[in-house]
Amino acid sequence: WVSFQEPHSPYDFPLEDRDRFDPARFPIPRVGPEDAWQIPIIFRSLSDEQKRGIIASYYTSVAFLDRNIGVVLDELRRLNLENDTYVVYMPDHGYSLGQHGRFEKHCGYDPALRVPLIMRWPGRIRKGVVRDYTESIDVTATILDMLGVDPLPIQHGTTLRPYLEGGRPKAPRTHIIS
Repeated sequence: WVSFQEPHSPYDFPLEDRDRFDPARFPIPRVGPEDAWQIPIIFRSLSDEQKRGIIASYYTSVAFLDRNIGVVLDELRRLNLENDTYVVYMPDHGYSLGQHGRFEKHCGYDPALRVPLIMRWPGRIRKGVVRDYTESIDVTATILDMLGVDPLPIQHGTTLRPYLEGGRPKAPRTHIIS
């Protein structure tokens, strides 16, 4: 188990990475008048420069995370464990980067709800992208199934194994609950 804080504010990447991304290159998402009522007070007076700085900091933080995940994967390879290790990468939430005037996770908009789920197990998991609905609650069922372990006595999620083997479940999710 390896747990990373990044990317999460306050962004805590190394000082030498601070100029990795030019804030001026990031567009600021359009915020409409319909958003005004729900923009947290802390974000209402941000200048465009500050908003771009937050976005650039987020991407710098992601790059720092990526580099550190690479360190872990390199070590698995060095120890000749990469083919025997089931790697699961999953954050606990998404993040808004100016959409609807928000720069955080505390909302029900897609950027805050959508999270990456990356699973890797050479020779056991096929490369691919799943666009169907899945939920975090499915991860436990999937790990147990992939490892050949009996399901939990009470299991709320469903295995994603069909996706990992290049197929699709008989009854894919039609909705999620968040």
